[in-house]
Amino acid sequence: MSVTPQSMLPFPKTDLLARQDRLRAKLRETGADAMLVFSQESLFWLTGYDSGGFVFFQCAVVTADDRPITLLTRRPDLLQAKMTSTIEDIRIWQDADDANPAADLKAILDELGLQGGRVLIELNTHGLTGWNLWRCQQTFGDWCRLEHDEQMLRFLRLVKSPAEIDIMRTAGKICDRALDAVIETARPGLLDSDLKAAYLASILGDGADMPPNAPLFNSGERAVFGRGVTKPRKLEAQDQILVEYPVAYRHYNVKTEWTVLFGQVPDKQRHMYDVGREVLTKMTDLARPGTTLGEIFDAYANGLDAAGYGRARYGATGYSVGISYAPTSMDVPPMIYPGAQMRCEPGMTLFYHVMNGDGDTGLAMGVGHTLLVTEGAPEVLTYLPDELTVIT
Repeated sequence: MSVTPQSMLPFPKTDLLARQDRLRAKLRETGADAMLVFSQESLFWLTGYDSGGFVFFQCAVVTADDRPITLLTRRPDLLQAKMTSTIEDIRIWQDADDANPAADLKAILDELGLQGGRVLIELNTHGLTGWNLWRCQQTFGDWCRLEHDEQMLRFLRLVKSPAEIDIMRTAGKICDRALDAVIETARPGLLDSDLKAAYLASILGDGADMPPNAPLFNSGERAVFGRGVTKPRKLEAQDQILVEYPVAYRHYNVKTEWTVLFGQVPDKQRHMYDVGREVLTKMTDLARPGTTLGEIFDAYANGLDAAGYGRARYGATGYSVGISYAPTSMDVPPMIYPGAQMRCEPGMTLFYHVMNGDGDTGLAMGVGHTLLVTEGAPEVLTYLPDELTVIT
């Protein structure tokens, strides 16, 4: 079977070329001559290119004019670049003890006549390590004006197209079925990792990607943690497990958060649930055009403070979701924190949660979902059960 260039584009080629036109227009508007794209998320959105090669040194050069995009990558990524993207000019740098791909990149910029030009570089990405940035800075010196891109591509992809929204709706349905599978699996005597396995089997069997980051399945005293931890733990007859996980479909992520309780529910923990659900409802209703993300945070903070849980609340309570590669399912910025000035727009997709971990009592409660901002009331993309889940 022969390799057919551009045979596996994730979107119609016209959509991808239109996105490239938007980026070039933005570059011209800001007076930049070119941009160095290191983010795999940006490469996927811009060209369709789908690879894990970003963990090495990989960069696409996009000029402000209409010259073709040039990709610099390694040999294992060559065929994927040809088949999954619109990129036709693909250059390879070779592994060696003295390899310096930044020098290969500078040679491409020289071919494009960019010496002395203003070149933006995509900095806020796991695709550009500090070491690789240092190599670029040392190699380029003052040969060109290397400047921060100010999150240009990240903000261009913040508002989703109808095709992207369809993908995220599919991810939401996969996420919903996984939560059902987790709840159906939950019972005392299992390891909390057994529930994690049920989640993975459900989403992968449903056509999802591997999640870009490990899910959070924290049980017992660890349920108050805001991050996952190692070593499985056996679920007891009187117990709790806080669940937060991503589902990625075609690299577009949604997330959910829920709490499963075992045995008798303490009155204080039921109150924590009632407060969390009420606050989440208020936050959700605020996700309308014109509302700032800071106002959504205020609803979260005021709700927990009024209920007496001010000590437990976080400094941020949600963020944008969309295209994400490992190691995270967050597509940030933006985030929902005090004073955040970004305003909701139709087409934005947000995950936010109300996580309440009481370090004094050891009780935990968390609820959260993904939503789509519309012209009116937001559309919730990941459902939560109507009632608190209690396994007796």
